[in-house]
Amino acid sequence: MPDYVKPYIDKIEGFAKSRNELIELLLIGGLAMSFYGLPRYTIDIDAEIKCSDKIYFELIEYLKKENVSFNISDNISGWGIIPLPAGYRDRAQTVYKGDYLILKVLEPVDFVFSKLLRGTEEDFGDASEVINKYGITRDLLLEREKLIHFPKDPETLFFKKKFRHLLELTG
Repeated sequence: MPDYVKPYIDKIEGFAKSRNELIELLLIGGLAMSFYGLPRYTIDIDAEIKCSDKIYFELIEYLKKENVSFNISDNISGWGIIPLPAGYRDRAQTVYKGDYLILKVLEPVDFVFSKLLRGTEEDFGDASEVINKYGITRDLLLEREKLIHFPKDPETLFFKKKFRHLLELTG
């Protein structure tokens, strides 16, 4: 586990241990980049969580008291109008397993799509780095796009425009 990630993880694992309950986090964003071998500075935890309702709300209060920035919910696919490709949870990869904490990251192709949901310059940079590191092909991206259930919404057109831009950037 990368050194700068450890303090975040230690806090959550310590909290889970104090409650004697397992927490599972599916990391996205900057922390996930570290587990892809592409460390980048980040100041927050972006993740999907699996735990009881009681522990979730206690964890949120704990992180606030510890001054840890976070965006943690039980459905990262619902963070925007465009959902992640169907099956992303099943394809997620476990990167750490402790007695009270399991960390996962999105399979690299799904991670690329997660970055397109927001689509900032930093997100395109992250997506491009992951594409290059894992040799993700245009065909694989086009195939995974078929697993997205696009809503009848103007946001779909905007997402597809970002997707085309990413395909152009990656050649």
